[in-house]
Amino acid sequence: MIDIFSHRVHVESGRTKEDGQVAASLMKCWKTMGIPEFLQLDNELSFRGSNRYPRSLGIVIRLCLHYGVTPVFIPIGEPWRNGVVEHFNDTYNRKFFRRQWFPSYATLKKQAKNFQRFHNRHHRYSCLKGRTPEQVIEEHNFTPLVLGPNTKVPAFIPIPDGRVMFIRFIRSDRKLDVFGEKFVVAKELVYSYVKAVIVTGRHALELYHGDDLIQSLPYELPGHVCT
Repeated sequence: MIDIFSHRVHVESGRTKEDGQVAASLMKCWKTMGIPEFLQLDNELSFRGSNRYPRSLGIVIRLCLHYGVTPVFIPIGEPWRNGVVEHFNDTYNRKFFRRQWFPSYATLKKQAKNFQRFHNRHHRYSCLKGRTPEQVIEEHNFTPLVLGPNTKVPAFIPIPDGRVMFIRFIRSDRKLDVFGEKFVVAKELVYSYVKAVIVTGRHALELYHGDDLIQSLPYELPGHVCT
């Protein structure tokens, strides 16, 4: 995870990309870096839930909504949209992961945290005018809202009231892809990027072009929605 403002990173090593592992890693991040307003994600299955039940909303999305975080899914097939974190991943791979041998998984986890601390204290970014992530945080006197140290992932999270956002490009077939489901959108949106928003409390899928609401579609969600 990387904070776009300061470029401060939080590294969690995991044996798998299983959704429960991702959720637990997010919780650890939010205990130190703080709870963000938005969490930008690619369209990896473990982030979104189930192909078979796309409207069930997986644990990662539910956890975000539970803590008031809006998950934002980048356009399908456009990994450069996550350019900041992908650049860090490349640095992590070249300067840390591929440069040493780890005798155990525990050693990897420990050394990854050392790399995280070194990066945040010493790595200077041109986009930050040569400052390090920790210098940016100190200069702005930023105090994040963090989760308590003993907070755990809830055993079950009903779908909370909130928003799930998607950035999508609409082609000539006028199809909007939301977790594999296809929705036909207005002709005026062809060959443009749109912002699609699931508004859970209203069971609606809203489509925006810029700041203008163009279309609202029904989007029934299973189970109880908390308000």
